[in-house]
Amino acid sequence: MIERLLNSKLVQLGFRFMEDFDRTDFEGICSQMSFYFLLAFFPLLLFLISFIGKIVTPFEAYLYDILRIFLPNLSYNYVTSLLNSLTSQFSNSSYGLILVSFFFSTLAIRAIMIGINQTYGREETRSLAQIWSLSFIFTLLFALAILLLVIAYIISADVGAIIFEKLGVYLYYYPFIRLFAVIFSWLASMLIFSLIYVAAPAQPLKFTEGLPGALFATLGLNVAFRIFTWFVNNSNKYSTLYGNLGGLFALLVGLYFICVILNLGGKINLYWSLSKNNKMV
Repeated sequence: MIERLLNSKLVQLGFRFMEDFDRTDFEGICSQMSFYFLLAFFPLLLFLISFIGKIVTPFEAYLYDILRIFLPNLSYNYVTSLLNSLTSQFSNSSYGLILVSFFFSTLAIRAIMIGINQTYGREETRSLAQIWSLSFIFTLLFALAILLLVIAYIISADVGAIIFEKLGVYLYYYPFIRLFAVIFSWLASMLIFSLIYVAAPAQPLKFTEGLPGALFATLGLNVAFRIFTWFVNNSNKYSTLYGNLGGLFALLVGLYFICVILNLGGKINLYWSLSKNNKMV
């Protein structure tokens, strides 16, 4: 029984994680990625608001609803107040805001590419110019993917409202649309994470090899952020220690969790690909 347990894939995965943590400096990679994420977090949101908001008017409200779900109250108030201040200051130069925010938001994509490549233990064969060029392309594709997803969600919601009204069961519309939004967002997250895991490394994986990590990242982020949000909302440590900057430090911890989960997903993909090829793990 004990021998069977030790030979199980789950235990082997745990041992491989511990070995990889030391070999690839897992904590250092996550810390470096979270630093770049913090630098690129607000420019990325500004880019999405200024770019997608020009095409889909209710996008900003939709984005704020998502932030309210995943961020603690301290961080949500800090982020939204800063975004409102920045968007009001640059309201007369929206195209300049799009360009500047786009450039700085590529820092997050660049951090993901380099971090996941290090997590996989792959040798970096791309030049600095290639990495920056790919980060520009991936940032633009990410924004376009978000745009298409939002448009599809809004159209589906409108069509759903018409169908439920025609059927005379409009009372069930809101529970249905909430369930649809959850399923829709989870599938979209899995697709985006799969593309990240497949395309970010220097030696891209097959699409199927990125699915296990994408599933883990989707589940992990939804569960971890709800626990983290509940913990911060029911604790006064951040506001007591950091005062008005408590929201910023809580946000930094949240971004670090994102990097940890993303890199753990990368290690799951690595283990999965090696197991499929019957290699020693």
